Amino acid sequence: MKLATYKDGSRDGQLVVVSSDLTTAHHVSAIASRLQQVLDDWSFLSPQLQDLARTLDEGRARHAFPFDPRMCMAPLPRACRAVEVQLGDESGGDEAQAWQPLPGDGLLGACDEVSLAGPAATLAVAPRWIVLSGELPVGASPEQALGSVRLVGAGLQWQQRDEACPRPWLSLAPVLMTPDALQAGERGEGRGRLALSLTPSLAPEGLPPAGAPVQPSPPIGPLLARLARARGVRAGTLLALGPAAQPLGEVERVVLAALAPRGQMPLGTLDVGLRRLRRD
Repeated sequence: MKLATYKDGSRDGQLVVVSSDLTTAHHVSAIASRLQQVLDDWSFLSPQLQDLARTLDEGRARHAFPFDPRMCMAPLPRACRAVEVQLGDESGGDEAQAWQPLPGDGLLGACDEVSLAGPAATLAVAPRWIVLSGELPVGASPEQALGSVRLVGAGLQWQQRDEACPRPWLSLAPVLMTPDALQAGERGEGRGRLALSLTPSLAPEGLPPAGAPVQPSPPIGPLLARLARARGVRAGTLLALGPAAQPLGEVERVVLAALAPRGQMPLGTLDVGLRRLRRD
């Protein structure tokens, strides 16, 4: 199942189900109006959304419409809690280099412009795996933590390294998907069969070139369990996982895709234009 949030002029947008090939979508207002509502009542609402997603994939949905990523907000526009984990060369719970809170409000959509408040030379960017969790008790095991994963996705973390904007922020890919792409390791860690490909690009095509740097997905179970060591994890908690941000330089846009082994892009692409704000 894949979910997106369409812009409708409200703060939280309108939840839609998206077909597995990202060609069509369907409003789900009869089931839920926004994603946080689904995360809060997952056991009851997600099976209804799964049924609609299956009907959409089979071409039997009566009110399907073409899916347009440009209409998308962040799939979850506001997170109750957002945490970043910067990973070392060996991705894993104990090799995580740094944990820090992120602003959970104002998450950007896949095609939303990023406004630069300072010089381009101060902007850094990094690919991020996005994990949305359900409820998780204190001291949960990695296996329990993996079982609490509700949706996974991809994103970009932006950091303006000057006084104008000292805290990082996130752009999210058009859709989040249920963790069908995850496989359970021997320790119940969970790893995606996808890899993130990031490229700064001046071209409008929005597709990563061959040979672009690839960031494999980290083991989710141990990292989410570590987050639950000291306090419980609430439904809608967002975990952003990936390497340290790198300086971007003078480019006009950045493109990110999650690539499957055969080259598919099941989460769509982020194609983010950069806009410099004038300073008087």
